[in-house]
Amino acid sequence: MDSTTRVTQAIGLTSSIFLAGVNIGASHLTVPLLYQQPISINTAFFKDFYTRGAVTLVPLSIISASASALAAYLVPSQRTIWAAAAAATISQIPWTGLVMMATNNRLNAIAASKDELEKASKEEVVELLKRWRWMNIVRGSLALVGGLTAVWAVCL
Repeated sequence: MDSTTRVTQAIGLTSSIFLAGVNIGASHLTVPLLYQQPISINTAFFKDFYTRGAVTLVPLSIISASASALAAYLVPSQRTIWAAAAAATISQIPWTGLVMMATNNRLNAIAASKDELEKASKEEVVELLKRWRWMNIVRGSLALVGGLTAVWAVCL
């Protein structure tokens, strides 16, 4: 196999595993720390956290899926496996838009508006953060499936 193919496979594999680690790590290590904070702090933190994630992880998801899709093209004997890796990794984007966006938008709206901040209760915000946490674990798991599928392809 030529070096272009190997580099493409490495990018698809490592970037999807990295995406999984960032998402699952955030859900286990960062978000639970926000539950005990005042809502003026935890929603402001979430808004910044969400924005940083969107501008870095969405492009990385696209790069990762594109690399796996290119590997599918370059390695015809493993086309289905690499296509599955690409599909699993890129599925983070529709998952976010279709399943997570209402929660994201509500948390960001509370952070952005003094009126919404005054109307929101601590219980509502903690429930939103807990909901976001499990949805983000699913999102990270999608990338993990993509990465493990890529590992499988490389090991064949």
